[in-house]
Amino acid sequence: MSLREKIVSLPRYALIGYFAPLIALLGIITAIALSPNFLWTDNALSDLGHYTRTDLGGPQLVVAIIFNGSLITTAILVMYAVFRLFREFNDQLTKIALGLFFIATIFLMSIGIFSENFGYLHFIVSVGFFLSFPWTMWIIAIRWIKSPSLRMVSVLFIFMPFISILLWLTPLPTEVFGWTGVAIPEISTALTAIIWLWIFIYYKESGKLEVL
Repeated sequence: MSLREKIVSLPRYALIGYFAPLIALLGIITAIALSPNFLWTDNALSDLGHYTRTDLGGPQLVVAIIFNGSLITTAILVMYAVFRLFREFNDQLTKIALGLFFIATIFLMSIGIFSENFGYLHFIVSVGFFLSFPWTMWIIAIRWIKSPSLRMVSVLFIFMPFISILLWLTPLPTEVFGWTGVAIPEISTALTAIIWLWIFIYYKESGKLEVL
């Protein structure tokens, strides 16, 4: 079977789960390309979603619409994929983990809806997003680690969130690298969530979870 045939044969939720995060990544890349003064080391990604700031050097209203719109679109599509995954499992730990990931996507959608213009409300939903999905990884790791064929990826899921913890909760970014913004920790953390989702869908569709 060719790669194209394999892709076409995937169920709709899997296709959406694979491709929806690319919408957000494309939106971020486009927003940065339109913002010549945006610096990975000095800004937050959410600066791109502010509708009225003028220091990024681009058409800020357009940039904000692209950035926030891509987050909202991705979140809605991933919510659908996670909901379908939720229905495929019966064990409680997996359902709890997927439920937490669903909540994380609600927070992601809220980041796009409640942009930096909303001040503290934006901060709350951002923190909610970055705190919710690491628990998804840890719970799934606990569920999978008992199976020898899933042990390696379980260990990966245990340690992936600590990349975010290292970047967010230590002085390493500022004191060692000189970062004054949080864009790099934000994108690094978001990528761990995307990678987790892709691995989960791949394992589900390839039959590797039948051992559970």
